[in-house]
Amino acid sequence: MARLTNVAIFADCGVTAHQALYRQAGETIARHGAHLYCLACNGQWPRALIESALASGGRVTVATGPMSRRLTVPQGVTVLDEASNEEAAIRIIGAGQVVIGMPGGIDTAATLYSAWAAAGGAQSNRPVGLLNHNRSYEVVKGFAADVASVGRGNIDALIQVAETFDDLWNRLTRLV
Repeated sequence: MARLTNVAIFADCGVTAHQALYRQAGETIARHGAHLYCLACNGQWPRALIESALASGGRVTVATGPMSRRLTVPQGVTVLDEASNEEAAIRIIGAGQVVIGMPGGIDTAATLYSAWAAAGGAQSNRPVGLLNHNRSYEVVKGFAADVASVGRGNIDALIQVAETFDDLWNRLTRLV
């Protein structure tokens, strides 16, 4: 089994209803020694995700496009400034071996999809893992099973959907 060393995560910025899940993800990534890449938007960043990764000894990089508010992140976080938010999203996908979508708002899911597609989609060789907590990605899971698999066949090497972060991590680790 391979090891995940760089992980791109798409998560809501600021404080969200998913704080506990984000904390668990940050701890798991740090515990496995992987580098966490995520996005900042309008001066906000996924606080629980980043703070838990740092508290567990992890490495974190935040990419951002132009902002109206200054980005103030904890000490030890590397910041990548890009010309646009789209370029920042594509940059973290390029840095990660896998792409993970955390439960969050529709903008987070849309950013993940558009950046993954712009980075090459299936040809990018970066599987997508979706944390389906409380059925947050159920519609994507259905689409993948009913529509995408018809044209592509077995899409298990392309997309994984799991109910817990540890299960998602294990599934993605088997793909790299």
